[in-house]
Amino acid sequence: MTSQNTPEQQPWILVTNDDGPDSPALIPLLRELSGSMPVRALVPSREYSWSAKTLTRQGNLQIAPIVTDGFELSTLTGSPADCANLGVHHLAGCKPSLVVSGVNMGTNAGNAFMLSSGTVGAAIEGALCGVAAAAFSMKLSPQVYQQWRAQRSLDSTTDELWATAAIIAREICEEILHAGLPAGASLLSVNMPDSCATNTPRRFARITPTEYGSFFKQLSPNEFDHRYSGFRVVGGDGQGDVELLENGVVTLAAIDLDLNAEAATDGDRQRFERSDLRSQGQC
Repeated sequence: MTSQNTPEQQPWILVTNDDGPDSPALIPLLRELSGSMPVRALVPSREYSWSAKTLTRQGNLQIAPIVTDGFELSTLTGSPADCANLGVHHLAGCKPSLVVSGVNMGTNAGNAFMLSSGTVGAAIEGALCGVAAAAFSMKLSPQVYQQWRAQRSLDSTTDELWATAAIIAREICEEILHAGLPAGASLLSVNMPDSCATNTPRRFARITPTEYGSFFKQLSPNEFDHRYSGFRVVGGDGQGDVELLENGVVTLAAIDLDLNAEAATDGDRQRFERSDLRSQGQC
């Protein structure tokens, strides 16, 4: 069981997601991780996909304890990043050793998905709180994904998929707990193919440059509805996370939150920089 009786200073893992407490991936993940270290789970009370690193600034957040399949966890009326921040700072008397987000229902490979992902956003928030973090996502077949979107449930034929994803996530988390994140990384984003097994190859990969089209379809002059479309690869060398995932590989993207691009060239400085005009009496 995930323990709510963990001694205040004992190492522990914080688990969250962006799919909510009814995600079929949640309990298998808790079951696996709890064999490594005490686990506390704080997840959004509803689905919060595509929320990136949204934080709640106005209004109060409410925590509610629930029990699912014998596991004690809590829901929060907030975003995945809210769950990560509140969980790190308020769920116990000390910070967790690791923030684990996922396993997401769907891929987060490629920068377009990754930057929009509530799953990855929660891991980013954990990293910004000073805690090692990892996000896990599972590519789903169109049929499985549509069933999940329409019914918020899946039949037992996918049980083995979530059990396998949980084992892979646990093995990677144990490596982080044992020896830390990859050199230079602030967090790790892992994407798994829906054909994966515990012996499926795992490879580090760069995040594939991607983009997508309109996120909305116009229904009337003043009304729009979600109609995601137009995802495409716009660069890369064929060895990015999108391409390797398509080839059945579990991809590991080591993400550095140092967002600085390379230093500006002399030409850039000439175009953009200005001297202090006040010293020249020009302001």
